Amino acid sequence: MIEACAVRAQPILLTGLAAMAGAFFILDDPIFNGLAIALIFGILVSTLLTLIVIPLLYFILLEHRGRRREASA
Repeated sequence: MIEACAVRAQPILLTGLAAMAGAFFILDDPIFNGLAIALIFGILVSTLLTLIVIPLLYFILLEHRGRRREASA
């Protein structure tokens, strides 16, 4: 699981950074300023969730199941 996260981390980070960089160009526009802020922080949060929170929850779930199986055996 750790190897899979390491392999996936670079493409996810590069995609997130490219999308955030594209949103920085519309920060100066008064009409699309709110949209740009929402895009930047939304992509930032989703990238952090994808790279840190979801794999961590999955690891905890697998550990919990493994310990429950060992206790019942």
